Amino acid sequence: MNQHQSPDLSVRRPSAASAARVRCPAAAAKDPTPCEGPHDAATIVDRHGREVAGCVQHCARLLAGLDGARVHPFVPARQSLEIYFRARELPPFAWEIGR
Repeated sequence: MNQHQSPDLSVRRPSAASAARVRCPAAAAKDPTPCEGPHDAATIVDRHGREVAGCVQHCARLLAGLDGARVHPFVPARQSLEIYFRARELPPFAWEIGR
């Protein structure tokens, strides 16, 4: 490559669509925080019975913003407690205020 050619970064950098796919399903689109651990570490159940699996980080952030939501009963106790403890410390939609 000569000095006037620009490198083809599309080969090196993932597209926005593929970058979004590497996050767990519980991660909100506007939440910039990275996943922590497996993308199926826990499942959150909303008050209508809808379920979404996610990492501990994003399950906690989701739980903090959903009234009547809970951690699925089959999630191991250690992960459930971590999610509840983290959610208790967060405001709803924490990423909107920089947390």
